[in-house]
This record gives sequence, structure tokens and C-alpha cells, in this order.
Amino acid sequence: MDRTVTVAIPLVRPRRAPEGRRRPRVINALFVVAMMLVAVWAAWPIYQDTSYLVMAAAAIAVGLGLAWLGTLRGWSWFTVLLSVLGAYLLLGVPLAVPTAVTGLPGVLGGLLDLVTATVFSWKELVTIQLPVGSYQSLLAPAFLMFLSGTTVALSLAWRGGRLFALAVPLIFAVQLFGLVFGSSAVSIPLTVLGFSLPAPRESLIGLAGLLLAFGFLAWRTHLARSEALDLAARSTGVQRTLGGLGGRMRRGVLAGGVLLLAIGVSVGGLSVAWATPAREVLRSSIDPAVELREYVSPLSQYRSYFSAELYDEELFTVTGDTVDTATDGAGAASRVRLAVLSYYDGEVFRVVNPAAGENDQASAFARVPHSRGASAGSVTTRFDIAGYTGVWMPGADAVSSIRFAGARAADLSDGFFYNAGTASGIQLNALKDGDRYTMVFEPQPDAPTLAGLAHPAGNTIDETLIPASLRDWVDAQAVPSDGTGLAELVTRLRERGYLSHALTVPTVDSWTADLADYQFMPSLAGHSVSRIDALFTALLEKQNSTTATENSQLVAAIGDDEQFAVATALLARHLGFESRVVLGFALGASTDSGAPGACPQGVCSGQNLAAWIEVASGDGNWVTVETTPQFQNPLSPIDDTTRDPQYNTEVIAEGATEQRAPEANPTSGEDQQEEDQVTGPDLAWLFAALKVGGVSLAILLAISTPFLIILGAKIKRRRDRARAADVSARFAGGWDEYIDAAVDRGLADQGSRTRVEIAAHYESVGGGVLANLADRAVFGPIPPATGDSDAFWALVTAERAGLAASGTRRDRWRAAVSLRSFARLADGGRLFSFRRRTSRYDTTTVRPNRRDTSRLGERSPISGRES
Repeated sequence: MDRTVTVAIPLVRPRRAPEGRRRPRVINALFVVAMMLVAVWAAWPIYQDTSYLVMAAAAIAVGLGLAWLGTLRGWSWFTVLLSVLGAYLLLGVPLAVPTAVTGLPGVLGGLLDLVTATVFSWKELVTIQLPVGSYQSLLAPAFLMFLSGTTVALSLAWRGGRLFALAVPLIFAVQLFGLVFGSSAVSIPLTVLGFSLPAPRESLIGLAGLLLAFGFLAWRTHLARSEALDLAARSTGVQRTLGGLGGRMRRGVLAGGVLLLAIGVSVGGLSVAWATPAREVLRSSIDPAVELREYVSPLSQYRSYFSAELYDEELFTVTGDTVDTATDGAGAASRVRLAVLSYYDGEVFRVVNPAAGENDQASAFARVPHSRGASAGSVTTRFDIAGYTGVWMPGADAVSSIRFAGARAADLSDGFFYNAGTASGIQLNALKDGDRYTMVFEPQPDAPTLAGLAHPAGNTIDETLIPASLRDWVDAQAVPSDGTGLAELVTRLRERGYLSHALTVPTVDSWTADLADYQFMPSLAGHSVSRIDALFTALLEKQNSTTATENSQLVAAIGDDEQFAVATALLARHLGFESRVVLGFALGASTDSGAPGACPQGVCSGQNLAAWIEVASGDGNWVTVETTPQFQNPLSPIDDTTRDPQYNTEVIAEGATEQRAPEANPTSGEDQQEEDQVTGPDLAWLFAALKVGGVSLAILLAISTPFLIILGAKIKRRRDRARAADVSARFAGGWDEYIDAAVDRGLADQGSRTRVEIAAHYESVGGGVLANLADRAVFGPIPPATGDSDAFWALVTAERAGLAASGTRRDRWRAAVSLRSFARLADGGRLFSFRRRTSRYDTTTVRPNRRDTSRLGERSPISGRES
């Protein structure tokens, strides 16, 4: 007679009072939160915005709440990670993409940005100028680090057992986020009592992280020792007594010595590291420059604005206050900068340094956040684009913030790049009619006049790029080589020059009609060394051929701002002054040359384009210098007849071909080429439809990915069970599949009950048959055949179908993506979990005259859910 006797053996497991558990948890939480606050401090230079502090506080608070819920409810690792993912998606838009909270469409777009930022924003974070504030979705990396780091670290500290120490390197990784993704510049050295501490901020961050980690580990060691002694005292009845004073002193001295040694090594290592010439971070190895091909120099296109097509056309309108305080005298006009060209290669003035190449950081255009911080004296100016097209953005002074508006606001925001050194911007999505944006500028401090500049240190240009005629002309003027001498040379150059924008007389009245009593003189375009050499050669020959000393009697050089701005910049560099050419527009007043250079009421057209130079004052400021030549005093007839043949160029209209410029490159200071118009069907609607479809598909894929993963995991689990190598394991797996189907459909897991008891509780049609067949296959004396397992799985499939038919379609969908069956396996100890598996009573089944182990080498079912 086969009888089964079940014996319940009580196991005594000491339980600490709730008050005793609460205090260690609170102390653990304080350590973890303090270390996370150090991480927030380390990443502050990256953002420097209130929205960052709000995001960090919310991420730490939510992580604390998720860890507490996981501990209270006994969640598995998988459930904890799912909760972190859910919180990230739910709270990511308002916290990590706050600019998207503008309505339902904005929130949906922000959710898509959040998902893509999880992968791509790390690269963008090291290719953008700091600080970034709340620009686009760049808060997402910090939000993910703080949320997941707090949740996982607290889960390890509260219920990780011996794995609690993993919380320390995890938080160290979060703290390194701010240092690795931050700037390569370090804080100013701090001197205290004659001792200089390099990079005090970075050193304090490392020291604070080290001390908190040491305190956390020491506290956990002390807690583990106290719990072990308490358990030994309760088990043996021996009463605990305080250790001797000598032992406590030895432990304290040892701990203090280790701590001091760690601090000394850390501070010494940090001092050596920060004393290096350059701090290497990710931003140092990833080039933030825009890597594009050559642009045509915007200065080379200067004369195209004086053509009949662009001369009177409205390019853009400026409203607000645009003040340029870096002037060379009182009453100088306010200015709008279009492009700043600092480097000369003998052919053209350009933005990129021809000697350093496109990777030169001083001339690189990089992504910048919308807001760079503004002061109380900031100036706000709005630009409305009309007929202007191009990549160079009208602006003025150092940009504090910029906001784009209009139908292309998002595209313009993505295409905006900025060079802080020259205070000029570029728009890769070239500006066109209807675009508008608002800039906030920081007015530059007052600079001295050009005559007030001191003698420079030396030459700032290769002398091979200085024409010999320029040096000879400077020597013939007999002026000093300081700021006063430079101012006098500029005055003589402008008054001895003659304004001309063309080689031939314009076919229609344009710029010639706006110049009173103007006598047309032809002039060549370009600003190469040979062109500048011809200009100074004419001046030198005129001066040497007469005894006149008045500037009005020495007029010989013909050209416009393109040539005279370059000539003036080379004059300054020959004397040792650093200079650069600026292309832009004047606002509010006419230039002192008498030419119509100012934009009336802020409306700028082609005729208002001008070029000037800026000379460095030595204190970081730039002095603006006018370069436009005069037109009231023409050349004398004899000079006109002798000089013209030098400038004549044969132009063959029939054989002339237009040379297309190469594609745009913002680092080279040249314009974008114009593509040939291709005729054909208009496919704009198709591209728009594909874009909408692609965005919709990406959103749908991002939402459905978790559910697809769950369905795939269940399919793989069912396939592995049905194809197990051992036939008996197929029966056991089939029974588990039946239980999982029932649990996913809302039925309660019956824990450690027998299969027959579970089938009777579920009251399914074939459940009892499945239970008997599974028990016979696992515990029976005769091994089952492969064909029997196939038939058994057919019954399992039928039972699953019967369970599915008992509910609605919604219930079937809910059961298909349910995670309860995975949680059942985790609770059963089949997946890694923090939950303690020891129950208060271990139930052992004794079967007389039967084997107590199954054919699978496992003891008969005595485990399951905790009672």
C-alpha cells in the first residue's frame, strides 16, 4: 500500500522588528542620495540651467520611490528594470525634453526625441558648446543616469545581500558622467595658506565621492558585524558586551589611517592629473566642427549684391536694438555682421585657417544651445528674412540665446552652428524668404580708438603674403608703426582711393545713380595678392610722380570695400596688429564715406552691404575700422589714361562659362554652391508622405517593441519546453506551459500544491488528465516515449485554447503580453531575484516504498511559492 506522509517542519527564522529594519534602510538611503548629489554637482557645468536641477531632483526622488516599492513588494530584477523603463518614458518628456511640452503634438514629438536621444544624444552632448541648458533632448542622458543609478544602487543597498558593494562602482560611473562629458577646462587653482590646489572643484568632487563611498562601506561592514553578533547572542543565549576600549581605539585608528592614506593618494593623484597641460575628455577626442566641403568666400561675392537684381531688393528686416560698441570713433553706426573672415591665403580671405585645415577649433563652427546665458544688459533683435538666401546668418555681437520661428523653425534650429571666437553664425539649412528668428546679444565693452592702440608685439602674418608695393608705400608715408600711424595710413588709403563696383558701366541706373556727381571708373574684382599689389603700385606711382601732398590730389587706387578692406587688414598686419575682415550691414546712420551704406528703418537691401575690418586692441576687444574709399575726388585725366590699360581684361561673352562653386563648408568661410535645376515631376508630396510615414512607423515601433519582446520570449520558452532533450522534461515543461497560460489569464498561482490539486482547483476539462500524465512521466517507473510527449503537448495546446476561449478578445491580448508567468518563475527561484526563498515552513513529502527522486534527478515537488 502506497501512502504519502507530509510532514511540516517549522524553521525558526529571526525577524527583526520593523523599527530595527527602518533605521539601516534610512542610513543606506542617505548615503546613496548623498553620492548621487555629488554626481549632480559634477554634471552641473554641462547644463547650468534650472531645468537641470528640477530634472535631477525628480529623477533621484522617483528612483528612491521605485527602489522602495521594489523592496516592499519583492519585485524581481526584471520587474525593477521594467519600472525604470516605464518611469523614463512617462516622465522623460516633461523632465528631459521640457521644450516639447507645448500640446499633444509637441509631447508626441518630444517622446520620439526622447527615444532617439537615448541612443544618439551622447554623441551630440560632446559635439556642442557648453553649457547646453535644456537644448533639444540633451537632458535625456543625465535623466537616464540619475534615474537608473538611484534605483539600482538603492535596490542593491536595501536587498542585495552581499552584492551591496556593487552600488559603489555603479554610483562612481554616474559621477564620472559629468567629468567625462564635461569641458576640458578645469576650475581656477585655489590657494590656501600658501598651498595651491589645482582644479579645486574637480578635486572636491573626487574627494567627496571617495569619503562617501568609504563611509558607506564602513557602515555596511559595521551593520553586518552587529547583525552577526546579535544572531549569535540570540542563538546561544550569551549576552553581548561592549568590547574593550583598546580594541575600539585600534579599530578607530586603523580606519582613520586607511582613510587618510586614501585621501592623500587621491589628492596627490588629482593634483598630478590636473597639472597636465590639457585635460583629456571625450570632448577633446571628438571633433565638434562641422565637416563639410569648401565654401566660396562671401567676400568674393561682394559685387554681386550691387547688380541690378539685388541692389534694390529687400534682403531682410531688423527690428530691435543692435548696438556695436567696438567703434573707432563717436557716432559710428550700429552693425549687422554677416561673416567674419580672419585668415588670408594670398587668394581670398576666408574663415578657416589655410595652414591648420578644417579641424582647427579656433575657426570651427559647432552646435550651440539655444540659450547660452544672458545678462541684464542684453539686447534683443529680431530678423525677418525676405530676399536673402544663403548660409551666413545676419547677427551682431556675442549671442546669448536664439529662437527660431516660422514654418521651418525646427529645421533652422537643427542647422544652426556658431563660432564664439568671431561671434558669427551659420545656417546649414540655408535661409530663405519667410524665415525669422530672434537673437539676444551681449553688447561688447567699449574699446579704445584706433589711434589709442599701443605698439604691437610683432607681425601676425607671413610676409610673403604682403605685396612689396604695400611695404614700399608704407615706408614712403613716414608714419610711426603704432595705433596713431595705422589710423593715419587708413585715412590716406581711403582718401586716395576711388569707389567703383564694376568693370563696365551698369546697363541700368543702380549704384551710380545714388552717388551724387559720380564719374564712373572701371575696376577689377578680386582681392588676391596681385590685385592688392596693383592697388598699392598705383598709389605709389602717383605719389612719386607729383609734388602734391594733399590726399585729394593723390587719388590713384580704384576699387570698393572688397579690395580696400583687404588692403587695410594687410596694412594692420604689416604693422604687427591682429586684424580680420567683416562683411555685413550698417544700421541707423550713413557711413562717413558718403556712400548709401545704412539700412533705412532696419530694411536692408543689396546696396547696404559693406565690408570693414576689426583690429585687436590687446585686451580681448576689437576696434572697428571703416574702409570704404571716397568718390568725390576722381582720378586726374592723365592718370586715367595711363592706368586703364593695366586693368583692362578681355571678356568674351559668347564663350564665357559659369563656374559653379563647390558644396558648402562653414569651416572654410565660403558660400554654398547652387545646384542645377532639374526638371521633372514634383515629388514633394511623396517625400512629405514618406517622412510622416517614417515618423509614425518609428513611434509605433518604439511603443510596440516591449510587447513584441514579451511575445517572442514566450514563443521561445514554449519551443524550448516542447523540444527538451529529455522526454520527461517535455512533460514537465508542458505542465508548466499549462500553468503559465492559466496564470497569464488571471488565475492564481497555486504555489507548492500537487499537479492533481492544481488541476482540480482550476476546474479545466483536461487539467486532471494533464496532471496524471505529467506525474506518470516524471515519477513513473517506465520512461515515456517521444510520441507520448507529442500527444501530451497536443492536449496542452487544446487546454490553452480552451482557457483563451473563456474570455474576450481584450482578455486574450492582455494574457498574451502578461508578465505574471515570468514573475511566477522568478518567485520560484528560476530567475535571479532578491527575494528570499526560505519560507517559514519547509514542506517535505515522504513516499514509502517509492523513490524520493524523479527521473530528472530532482526531488519530488517540495518547492514553489513562499507560503
